[in-house]
Amino acid sequence: MYGRILRKSIKVRRKRIILAVIAVIMGASLISALTGVYLNIEEKVGKELSSYGANIIVKPKGDDISLEIGGVNYSSNQQQNFLKEDELYKIKKIFWKYNILGFSPYLSTVVKVGPENESVVLTGTWFDKEIDIPDEAFKSARVGVKTIAPWWTVDGEWINDEENKPEAILGSAVAKQLENRAGDTVSINYNGKMIELKVVGILHTGGEEENQIFTNLATVQGLTGLQGKVSEIKVSAAITPEDDFAKKDITQMTKEEYIRWYCTPYISSIALQIEEVITDSDALPIEQIASAQGNFIKKIKLMMMLITLVAVAASALGVMTAMTTSILERRKEIGVIKAIGARTNQIIALFMAEVAAIGVIGGIIGYGLGIGLAQVIGNAVFNSTVAINVIVLPVTIIIAIGITMIGSMIPIRNALKIDPVIVLRGE
Repeated sequence: MYGRILRKSIKVRRKRIILAVIAVIMGASLISALTGVYLNIEEKVGKELSSYGANIIVKPKGDDISLEIGGVNYSSNQQQNFLKEDELYKIKKIFWKYNILGFSPYLSTVVKVGPENESVVLTGTWFDKEIDIPDEAFKSARVGVKTIAPWWTVDGEWINDEENKPEAILGSAVAKQLENRAGDTVSINYNGKMIELKVVGILHTGGEEENQIFTNLATVQGLTGLQGKVSEIKVSAAITPEDDFAKKDITQMTKEEYIRWYCTPYISSIALQIEEVITDSDALPIEQIASAQGNFIKKIKLMMMLITLVAVAASALGVMTAMTTSILERRKEIGVIKAIGARTNQIIALFMAEVAAIGVIGGIIGYGLGIGLAQVIGNAVFNSTVAINVIVLPVTIIIAIGITMIGSMIPIRNALKIDPVIVLRGE
């Protein structure tokens, strides 16, 4: 009997039901879209925040004497320790390899340039290099300064890592000091050893790099006699903001806690994994950048949660309005049901079945629309698609049913107060 009543109610009050379903669809579609984006936010925002630069610096362990000015080590080669170039590919083989957005090795030394033998830092690095990654599905990876410093701009051309020509990119301050421009040749004097480098571009960064000369890594290795060695590696990694758990001393963690920490892309756990694959290295998080990235991600997540709560509230209000009107129209029907002996829990079950049907229908349709909206958001904000997690569908349906339940609580409570005697008398 109650099934027939439910079907008749839905058929007779199609307009009211449709209004309630539309209210749920609007909320469910936004919830579906934001949930899909939320589950991808760390990866997407992490990649966007790569413009902040590297957030991990890998240095040799145990340098006896270290004199750094402006990020450049001025200690003599005999006083320095070095990292092995042939181990660099291992950074893309750690547990969180897919979170490594890029890295670049550096080898710097002080040289004399120009007719007045000005002291300038000559830095060898990779610019845009493809390296092989053995035993991995992705086979290779592009690395170099372009992957960790996308804000660098060059007037002229970039150095081609594959050709390994004697070329240089001058920082704008050095170019101004030496009165050089693209196409000129600069003479480099390192402890009496001379090389000529063709200037292919002028570098603008707004930072200390403008006071340096950049060339390919092999050139500086050959000049200094440090073949196969690098002085540091800068790494850009997508990270999860560190919470109180991440800041615990790992030596005090239980085995289960350590596994949880190690398998979460905290910057500290990624740094440890890099140390494990690079011999005699110290991987040091750049706290200012890591903190800025983490705080930004937290704020984005908070904003999305607030928008979702507003969507839920608006949808619940729409459902409540539709259900209140529907119940006012059904006063006689409710009175009849009560008069023939329906118990309170049976009346509640009748309304809840209607509410659940509205929630499921609205949730499913809203999920479909939300997938499309998530892709629009992904392409507009991150210039890439959003991967939809399978958990989004059940979450959307459950929240949609919750919205209808919340929106129907007051109307159902009012329905239970209806006096069948008064209603049947027509009052």
